[in-house]
Amino acid sequence: MLINKLKNASLEVKSATVYTLSSVISRGLAVISMPVFTRIMSASDMGVVNLYTSWYSMVSIVSTLALTSGGYSLAMKEFGDQRDEYESSVLTLSSLMALIMGGGLVASSPWVSRFVGLSPRLIILMSFGLLVMPAWDFWTLRQRYEYKYKLAFLLSVGSAVLATAASVGAVIIASSSPHLDCSLAEARLSANYLIVYGVSGVLWVLLMVRGRTFYNSRFWRFSLGLSLPLIGYSVASQVLSVSDRVMISAMVGDAQTGIYGVLYSASSISLFFWSAINSSFIPYLFQNIDFEGHEGIKKSSTLLLALFALISVLISWFGPEIIRVLATDEYLSAVSLMPPIAAGVFLTAISNMYSNILVYYRQTTYIMFASIAAATVNVLLNLVAIPLFGFYAAAYTTLASYIVLAFSQRAWAGKACRERGRKTTVYEDDRLVVLSVGTLAATMCGMALYQATLVRYLACFALFIMVLLVLVKVRANKER
Repeated sequence: MLINKLKNASLEVKSATVYTLSSVISRGLAVISMPVFTRIMSASDMGVVNLYTSWYSMVSIVSTLALTSGGYSLAMKEFGDQRDEYESSVLTLSSLMALIMGGGLVASSPWVSRFVGLSPRLIILMSFGLLVMPAWDFWTLRQRYEYKYKLAFLLSVGSAVLATAASVGAVIIASSSPHLDCSLAEARLSANYLIVYGVSGVLWVLLMVRGRTFYNSRFWRFSLGLSLPLIGYSVASQVLSVSDRVMISAMVGDAQTGIYGVLYSASSISLFFWSAINSSFIPYLFQNIDFEGHEGIKKSSTLLLALFALISVLISWFGPEIIRVLATDEYLSAVSLMPPIAAGVFLTAISNMYSNILVYYRQTTYIMFASIAAATVNVLLNLVAIPLFGFYAAAYTTLASYIVLAFSQRAWAGKACRERGRKTTVYEDDRLVVLSVGTLAATMCGMALYQATLVRYLACFALFIMVLLVLVKVRANKER
């Protein structure tokens, strides 16, 4: 039934569906492989893996000059008959920046290694990634813009499967070969990213050869004019997402970073669902936001957020079972981290709903202000709380930061709407506040329910029934 609908769907729908499926498969592979890694690798090695990805995500924003953060689609439209030349030109720009930063990192790798907590080998690996990964981003963004999804799907899923298999194999071999001068974290990261960076390297060569334009002042000015103002937002977003793991590693240790990272990943499983929910809601919002009344938007947004709230609470309450599958008893002892993290994950959905309004009205500066405020709160609270209360505090500081983010996005969205003659936003704001408070309270109840297994199972069953009922309502509302 679904396959037949997809066959008859428009090119835009097919493309969006396939790219969403590709993302779900790639993320799913990370979850599926986690039980292997947590049972072979130590918590300290898992911490190094989390630390590498955290540092890379922050450094890459600066090294790429945020060239992939929003303006690329506009460039595809602006330079419709010169897309090949544009790609190679901006790839040259990002490559020059990557060579400068990467060269600096490698040249000072002993000092950098001590500062960031990564070995010189991983610094070299990261520097290579800074050079070639923008090619993957540019190529994928163009494929999406042109609704070309078949090759992108095969390359994305294929490289994810190969990278996962290679990293699992490398960890198994390294764990049984103690004479190897390589930690399990280095083995896993090297095997994984040599596949990912290798594919990106091939695309780097392809884009350069196809475009053959290494400098074009018009392309560079256009790109930098769009991307440079977004660097602040992009850096703030990454700091908010990963600074807790970096600070735990620096203040407590890699083992605690590994435990926190695994618990964070388990608590964020619900984001699989939210990604699909939000991507399907945005076109509906943008098509109807300028009409009077907004009753359809209000009802749909409340139902979708209620559905995601129930999923978030269900994952939180079912936390011990999830951790038993994904990890070992060492991680299970920290299961109380899941409720505050799950609550914070839900608040990202609230933030997304309001940022969608700001994106529509092209008020992305407001999004940057909110992100910087939340990131600043997160770093300051971590500086105070982690030394006092240990790495558990990071879950609560992150929750506090997401509360600030959601409140700020709500305030800025309200301002944007008032500037256009509306008294409120297009959502049921008061109900969303009640829903947020209720979700926060319900997730935190998980810590008490962990002590009463039978009661928790009954509560989870009731929540599952509620999820099904809300799904029925969402489907009925969609068909009207």
